[in-house]
Amino acid sequence: MGSTFKMENIMKLSEKIKLLRTSENMTQPELATKAGIEQSYLSKLENDKGTPSYEIIHRIAQAFEMSGMELINSLSQSYIENHLSHIPEVAAEYASIKKRQVKRLKFRFIMASLVVVLGVGLFFIGNHAILIPDTEYIYTSKGVIKDNENIYQFQTFKISDIAETNEELAARKKANQSRIDVKKIIVSEHRGTSFVENVDGGRRLFEIEEYRDTNNMYNELISLLGMMMIVAGFFMFLYAFKFKAS
Repeated sequence: MGSTFKMENIMKLSEKIKLLRTSENMTQPELATKAGIEQSYLSKLENDKGTPSYEIIHRIAQAFEMSGMELINSLSQSYIENHLSHIPEVAAEYASIKKRQVKRLKFRFIMASLVVVLGVGLFFIGNHAILIPDTEYIYTSKGVIKDNENIYQFQTFKISDIAETNEELAARKKANQSRIDVKKIIVSEHRGTSFVENVDGGRRLFEIEEYRDTNNMYNELISLLGMMMIVAGFFMFLYAFKFKAS
């Protein structure tokens, strides 16, 4: 029995039988004969004065070229619960449906939770520029420092580490004039006020010159996508609650 009960249709078995009979232009005697039951019993069923077995329901349904469970599926759930749930075949089908509904509800809650969690993650990533930095740092190096030279070789004031004199400062500045080779680099991560890199012929001292915000639009889009997913996730929760029986 792979069919499911329709929750939205509010109709009793008596009403459905009468509706099907009249739509086929059959009289009660004709339907009773075709279904192999007594007309008096059919009359009771159409007047909602009897509770048939599944075999009787199936016989009537076959008269309209449908199965007994298909006929039952067209009735309201409340009617099935209150009037037909004692029938073993209906009880088994109803239990199977309930089990599928619970499984489907769990799946919807899991999916809604995943969407919300993913949305929160994307909003956090975009808002904090984790994947795509929105700040650039500009570092400048004045030239290549030889291995035997002080790291502050291109400094324009006296090097205190070596107690440099004014005469030594002047001589160093004069010697550096032909060696000035300014190089700028732009990086997305802050590497301190200065850092040293090994290069061909020695080292370069890079000192921070400035930093600037890039206002990367991709971070805004990631945050917006995250917010949309959070809202969608909550709507999925509402849908799961409202239509948990479907």
